[in-house]
Amino acid sequence: MEGFIEGWDQLAYIFGSLIRPLGSLVFGIMIGWLTTSTFLDAAREWQLKIAIFLGVLGAFICLHIYSGLATTGLFALGAGAAAVFLVVRQMQPAKKKEEKK
Repeated sequence: MEGFIEGWDQLAYIFGSLIRPLGSLVFGIMIGWLTTSTFLDAAREWQLKIAIFLGVLGAFICLHIYSGLATTGLFALGAGAAAVFLVVRQMQPAKKKEEKK
């Protein structure tokens, strides 16, 4: 049984070592996009964007210090994917509502 647990730990470490850089890359892209959008849209809710920026960055730093490799990488992938989803959603043209007569 010890061999199975040891093998599982090594497999989880390898998975975490592979996913963490990818998650950090996606997370960095998301933070960069959030920063540039804050500076470009100065008149629109910049306080909220700064609060979100600091909250997500603080969560990433805490996870990086206090949790495992895979947890940090998957959190970063999830946060980056959410930001990509929001960008794609904002780029789509708004649907026009038909006026009823």
